[in-house]
Amino acid sequence: MSQASSATYRVVLAWLITMVVLALAMVGAIHHGMFVPTDYGTWRGDWRAVTDCLSQGASPGCQGVSKFPLAYLANSAWAGSAEGREQLLVSVANAVCLLLPLLALLLAQGPRMLFQAGWAYVAAIALSPLPMFYVATGAIEIQSAVFCGLYIGAFARTLAAPGLKADTATTWLLAISGFVFPLYKDTIAGFMGVAMVVLLVAHRPSLSELGRTPEGRGRLLRIALVAAVPVMFSQILAGAYCWFKYGVPLPLAYMDEATKASPGFRKSTEFLFGSLFSPNGGVFIFWGLPAFVAVMGWRAVGLVPRRQAVVGALALFVICCLAFAHWWATFGWDSWGNRLMVPASFAMLVAALLCLRPRTPAESERTCVPVMLAYAPLLIGSAYYVLVPYAMHAPGPMRNSLWYGPACARMRDAMSTEAITQGLAFWKSDAYYQCARERMLHVPGP
Repeated sequence: MSQASSATYRVVLAWLITMVVLALAMVGAIHHGMFVPTDYGTWRGDWRAVTDCLSQGASPGCQGVSKFPLAYLANSAWAGSAEGREQLLVSVANAVCLLLPLLALLLAQGPRMLFQAGWAYVAAIALSPLPMFYVATGAIEIQSAVFCGLYIGAFARTLAAPGLKADTATTWLLAISGFVFPLYKDTIAGFMGVAMVVLLVAHRPSLSELGRTPEGRGRLLRIALVAAVPVMFSQILAGAYCWFKYGVPLPLAYMDEATKASPGFRKSTEFLFGSLFSPNGGVFIFWGLPAFVAVMGWRAVGLVPRRQAVVGALALFVICCLAFAHWWATFGWDSWGNRLMVPASFAMLVAALLCLRPRTPAESERTCVPVMLAYAPLLIGSAYYVLVPYAMHAPGPMRNSLWYGPACARMRDAMSTEAITQGLAFWKSDAYYQCARERMLHVPGP
């Protein structure tokens, strides 16, 4: 058997194994038959409330619309288009978004790369908490993650292209994802802007050289416009939606929560460590196994992500870690694992997929055995976290991860008394902080 035939055989086998694993994961999720509402009960009626306000001329200051941004309104409109099947439509929207990176890879790098690398992306999803808790759910962070990852990946591919001459598909991906990703969170455009500045600084030598000629400066201006104008237009729409809801172009509900409920420096530091290292779904436990499967799968077929994608995605990840540690509910309140970090974490996987390239001979010679040995404890912990809801009835582990201990039982009782009188200030009380710590230290189980 020739070397090319052997490589093709290995990739085909990997695809077959991956599809079996994905099928088992989806069968397990469907068998539990669980739709995780999360924020769904809050934003599901947004489309009806908006149309009622428009028909009655009751704007600005439309009552009955949730605090969530425009992307949630779009999901509300989609879900409300089929009465009785709303939850199914939300799940379909999430599942379709999970497949978009494969379409983007096909358009940007062709069917050969899709065949060679797509299986590792699918396997990483299948061996993650996403099928059980983040597809059939009203938490649409995976939608945000996909468009953030596509934007970073398209931006990185543009910077990596000789002379910034990116292909047409990459340019369109950059523009479309740049318009969509800010619609999911009011602050994400700012976070992404800082991350892309970090990427530009890291790429400064080649950009400086290109900027010495009129043609090069023209290309730089064109890329800047493609990358920035859709984001700016999206932000204008977001401001208009806030004006429609509040009478001012600012997310007043989130700003009120940030003012009254954000923790101090010491508690934020604790939240940061919990966000990363918690056995109850901290970032490393949540993503340890999926990241390993994706990276090692790509290495097995001779591929690695471009440095630009890694730098841009890692910058966004660090910024989000620091920002959400200063939020009152660092995991996103009711969730399986660190829900607020799903967009930044999953975006790293999507951006890496879009920016894969063949390994150089020097990279192929490097041994990763020591790294794998050091990674083994995290891999075991992550695999355990992924398997827990499949091995048991899924609602049980999630319920226990939120309310298992005595501190959270006391906090739940206080929610019907102290929380009513204290308002948002309750989320800075000892009763809440003790429960938050208990949750972050909890080891999932029956």
